[in-house]
Amino acid sequence: MNNCYRGYILIAFWVCSLAVYGQTEMQAIDTLRNIRLQEVIVTATQSNAPGTRSVIGQDAIRHIQATDLSVLSQLLPGVLVRNPDLNAPAAFTIRSATYENTTNALGTAIVVDGLRMNNNANMQQMGLEGRGSLFNSTVLSGFDVRSLSPSSVESVEVIRGVPSARYGDVTSGVVLVKSKAGIQPLTIGIRLTATEKLASVGKGIAISNNGGTLYLGADYALSNQSPQVFEESFQRFGIQAAYAKDFRSATLRFNMRGYWMKDNDKRGQNTVDGEFRKYLDQNISFSANGQWKLNRSWISNLEYQLGFTYGSQKNESSTYYSGTQQVTTYTAQAGEHAGVFLPPHYFSQLSVEGKPLSGDVSLAANHRKTMGENISNHLQLGLHAEVEGNRGKGISFDPLRPPLEMLRVRTRSYRDIPLLYKYSAFAENYFILRYGKMRTEVQAGVRFTQLPTQRLQRNSSVDPRINLSQIFIDRTDDTFLSRFSVRLGWGLMHKMPVLAYLYPDKSYTDMNCFTYNDAENNQRLTVMHTFITDRNFNSDLRLPVNQKFEIGVNFRIGGVIADVVWFKEHLKNGYCTSQLAEPFSYRHYSPLISKGEQPELTDEGVMNDGELLPYTLNTTFATYLSPQNGIEQEKQGVEYTIGPIHSKTLRSSFYISGGYLDVCEKNTALSALHPQIEVNGKAYPYVGIYETGPSVANTQIWQQLNSRFQCVTQIPRIGLITSLTLQAVWMDKQQRGMESRFNNPVYMDSNNQKCLNPVYYIDGEGNQHPFTPDMATDERFADLVIRANTTTAFLKDSYKPYFLLNLRVTKEIGRHVSVAFCANNLLQSNPKRYRRSIQKYAVVNPDLYYGAEISICF
Repeated sequence: MNNCYRGYILIAFWVCSLAVYGQTEMQAIDTLRNIRLQEVIVTATQSNAPGTRSVIGQDAIRHIQATDLSVLSQLLPGVLVRNPDLNAPAAFTIRSATYENTTNALGTAIVVDGLRMNNNANMQQMGLEGRGSLFNSTVLSGFDVRSLSPSSVESVEVIRGVPSARYGDVTSGVVLVKSKAGIQPLTIGIRLTATEKLASVGKGIAISNNGGTLYLGADYALSNQSPQVFEESFQRFGIQAAYAKDFRSATLRFNMRGYWMKDNDKRGQNTVDGEFRKYLDQNISFSANGQWKLNRSWISNLEYQLGFTYGSQKNESSTYYSGTQQVTTYTAQAGEHAGVFLPPHYFSQLSVEGKPLSGDVSLAANHRKTMGENISNHLQLGLHAEVEGNRGKGISFDPLRPPLEMLRVRTRSYRDIPLLYKYSAFAENYFILRYGKMRTEVQAGVRFTQLPTQRLQRNSSVDPRINLSQIFIDRTDDTFLSRFSVRLGWGLMHKMPVLAYLYPDKSYTDMNCFTYNDAENNQRLTVMHTFITDRNFNSDLRLPVNQKFEIGVNFRIGGVIADVVWFKEHLKNGYCTSQLAEPFSYRHYSPLISKGEQPELTDEGVMNDGELLPYTLNTTFATYLSPQNGIEQEKQGVEYTIGPIHSKTLRSSFYISGGYLDVCEKNTALSALHPQIEVNGKAYPYVGIYETGPSVANTQIWQQLNSRFQCVTQIPRIGLITSLTLQAVWMDKQQRGMESRFNNPVYMDSNNQKCLNPVYYIDGEGNQHPFTPDMATDERFADLVIRANTTTAFLKDSYKPYFLLNLRVTKEIGRHVSVAFCANNLLQSNPKRYRRSIQKYAVVNPDLYYGAEISICF
């Protein structure tokens, strides 16, 4: 046991000792009587608003000791615990089988104080061809919520079901973040874990008598991947200001946020001295919102909101390449050009700079009317306008020393990309009817969105949504059944395209036509043929749409609240990229063997001694990535929460929550694959078109059933809260497969290998032909058949149940100080489970994670 871990155990022992001392000695002299006058809620609760949504209050945020916003998702029913990791980008996912599902993360809206914090204008990539090469880039995924310090958050509301029509550009769900504001005591927090160090400070004051309130806050975070690896680190510095003032007939709320984040990897890609990778992300945002109370017969009030965000994102790297004997070109013109001989050893410097910006303004008119004591109606009509863009310098590197992985990429400025505008209008009515002891609530609305761009043929969407709640019983007395209600929800939600899909860079394919290298006479020449295609933009790109339906039941028996919801979702046309191919021809000149030759490139071609060198006309294929609508997700499941079940004897409350999730994700986009082999000294003459990528699978299924049993012990009189949580995963299944729309199934060949034929093949003229089963044994086409790596590729991985124990302790000391301790996987339970599909063992559950926090409040 290392010294750091031993120190945290001592802190936990000290906290528990204080609790015992408070129960014994302090009963005589109760100086802590006013620290806690009532119990606090340290779990997520179901909101009374329409639809399925969870509210996470400040006490729960503080008790769970989250380091970023994504950690709060583990308070939602059915979500498994994971350890915080500030060294990797974090996105918020809702009803997802994995935290890393980019489709789900991209469709999750993060709204902070009414301002959308999206990732639509992120262009930190080396074109679609090199999108995965930049260090810790979140392009084509969700907003990196590491930038939002939980210490600055008052509450978080997660809409898991059908959101209001006022929220657009969303398919998964909505996360509403409310920052701290108003009069707040001076609070200083320090948090230490084995890998992280965090600090925060905040204070809210009143400005004169009627000057409103002002809240100021700041936070800092430092994280290393592990105590032994200091070369890879993360730093975050954030500031926040919130001003609020109420006038006689109006309200004003002004919020400003800023953050500076830096990911640093001094080891680089090959861990050679002088290599490094770093990612810098800075952002500042302003938002103002409020309402104007008109109190007219035809309008109650006007709500307004306007906001602006401006960021600076920069990836920088230095990579060492050794033993290279390559030639390349950096021209952006098609045709033959003199190439460049790369040095055998060199460092390549790369910079990708983006400056995403966004702005939005909305105006909503409200009309509230009550008719007697039984009927009330709230009609809302709104307009919303948005603008997004990126003013960054883009991609830049030394073309004489390029990154080898990016030989097909050229420098590009993002300033050439035009601003993108979106306009929306929505109408929604919230109707309440009371009759006897029952009540009916209906929230129905529709949202229209227009994307005025000629880039897309389909650039508008209509999102109808409805939430219905029928309350049969709602009493405040202590009857056996004091509440019983049923709710229904249905709606459509569309996701707008991101800039990287709307404005991909052209694709460059460079072929070596001729190389002559006479080092003795210092005479050398290389000629490259560059083929350029702009067909990687897809004007037929459609907007992804998710259809949600859910049925929920909520009831309270003897003070115990139970909420159960069954949901079904179907996402169509999800964004992805697929590889396409286009044939082209180029000259391949006969080589010069003798020394002392003086070849030169002219308009006619490569000349030597005044004569054009003989050449052959070769045909090959340029492959490139293009955005597609290939992702389809079907999911259904059950989420449930039960509690609190109070035990006065134990001074504890018990909560049970969990869920069942069944997700099937398919990638239906057709993808091209060109075998990298030669036939008679030339490139393979055909390209296969498949219903999958390089593997033989296009479908993945997840099934998971889990429960969370939580015991929360609170002694308000001494300010002690402990929560012990047992996580049980009863079912964990995964399976990959292949589903064909063209009656083209996977089959077994004579060697007992799983094989997949292409649906079509393309010849050198660009003509497309059907691929018949008998072609698989024809030596001309046999290389187009792709095979699985193992014979067990499609077997289902099914794990036996496994369990996890987590502990949280919060203790108030005096009137101004509180300490806290947390431990994930307290018993270090990391069982191994065998994965039949890859014939290897996998370790389940996160590793042991522990930390302590101290908070000083004046």
